[in-house]
Amino acid sequence: MKKIFVWAFSAISLHAMAQDPYLNNTVINTSDLFGTSRFVAMGGAMGALGADLSVISSNPAGLGMISKNELTYTAGASGLGNNSAQGIATGTFAQFNQVGALASFKGNGKLRNINLSFNYQKKADYNSSLFGEVYTAASWADQLKGLTDETKDNIDYLYGNPDTYYSTLYNLAETSGLFDEPIAKMSSDPNSSLSVMRGSLNAYEFNLSTNIENRYFLGITVGLDNVDMRRATEYWEQRTGESGRIHDFGYNNEQVITGTGFNFKLGAIVRPFENSSFRVGFTVETPTWYTLKYVDDQSLITQYYWDEKQGKAIYDPTQLHSHYVYDLSESYINYLEYRITSPWKVRAQMGSTVSTSFAWGVEYEYANYAGTSVRYPSQYGGTTVDLDLKDVTATMLLPQHTMRAGLEFKPISSLALRAGYNYITSTTAPDSYWDPFFADNALAYPTGLDYMNLSDTQIATLGLGYRYKWLYVDLVYKYRHQTGKYYAFDSFYSSLPNTAIDADLTTHTITATLGVRF
Repeated sequence: MKKIFVWAFSAISLHAMAQDPYLNNTVINTSDLFGTSRFVAMGGAMGALGADLSVISSNPAGLGMISKNELTYTAGASGLGNNSAQGIATGTFAQFNQVGALASFKGNGKLRNINLSFNYQKKADYNSSLFGEVYTAASWADQLKGLTDETKDNIDYLYGNPDTYYSTLYNLAETSGLFDEPIAKMSSDPNSSLSVMRGSLNAYEFNLSTNIENRYFLGITVGLDNVDMRRATEYWEQRTGESGRIHDFGYNNEQVITGTGFNFKLGAIVRPFENSSFRVGFTVETPTWYTLKYVDDQSLITQYYWDEKQGKAIYDPTQLHSHYVYDLSESYINYLEYRITSPWKVRAQMGSTVSTSFAWGVEYEYANYAGTSVRYPSQYGGTTVDLDLKDVTATMLLPQHTMRAGLEFKPISSLALRAGYNYITSTTAPDSYWDPFFADNALAYPTGLDYMNLSDTQIATLGLGYRYKWLYVDLVYKYRHQTGKYYAFDSFYSSLPNTAIDADLTTHTITATLGVRF
């Protein structure tokens, strides 16, 4: 089995009317590290240290430690770092990561100050590209035929006549000739894939924080998320029928997922010892309630055309034919509105400074993605929970544990050296698989079968910062490493064996922050 680079995040299945645990996890899981360059350089472990605009997300109370007005702007570039021998279109993507502002107001007595803040920050980056070929006995076309045969048998059993029930897979397979000719993958020929994914998950956050006696810090953040995910894929394979004739099979798909969400975060930081800078912090983050829209454009491509007079697919070796192509309009067959509720998150944090030259921080976060739920607008008002999908999600997804650590050292007062590390456990159960044929109304029209089981994530960062009076500049390099087992489809409905493709999802990112504090 040859190694192939599979796009970061995008290989996680985007199909079945946008409704499967893999896609939902892709949209809402933020297992990456973004923010100001100082925040990233310290591994995001600043929930107890505070005094940085990016802690608006990790611990809202940390902004209460800032006693001056502040403006920050962060941008950079990210590249995919795989060195596979397979064909790859990696690319480098510019990033606008963060911009924020804080206004500090002096208090009276024990109340030292009250701060109001706004911060825009990227939460997940979907940008990635792939071109690869892999030699395998498994066949997507064979799997699709098996799946649609299963669909047909169930339709016949339930309704007695397949024409009484519309299934996208059923009709695509019928008109593309998959019902008329048994197929088998040619082991000497490769499958080829092309996927381009663009977009991001972004947060716009508003914060109120306070400083009481310089020992107790409280804060609340209201977050508004924006989802913009776009993916275009192509898949090709050569195959042979029982007659021995060779023909092509292809699949094209373009998908767009957009929407918004909101959440709340409550945070507190305490200095338990009056004469010590040691601090402990705690944060509770509510679920993010997302309202999303999904639309797609999809087609199967074969050397068949549908003959209306004969009522069947006719083999035509002279050209390729596209079947059931939808545009990106919001028609009933390729459009769905739905709501996802992400899990609660809790964080425990510790940190301290030693004089003015050294600081450290550690943090632990817990979120149970197995509890992710999906709802659909009801024709009677309100929403309806997808209980079938909830049961599958609970089986396929796991709780996530995140550990963060960071250090900062100042050899001189104007120069800072920083390092950070994250370890984030995978939310995918090792033996998970995606079967798009199960009893779920939202899955009446599945058209994609691919999925990927991801490993744990490790992030290492190095950074430096320079400050001159009211101006500061920070730089950081971030190395993010994650692997996965990618499957073009589950082989349950296929007559051929299926094997996983090893995916390396390593990325390298460099960002810079320019800020003023006055």
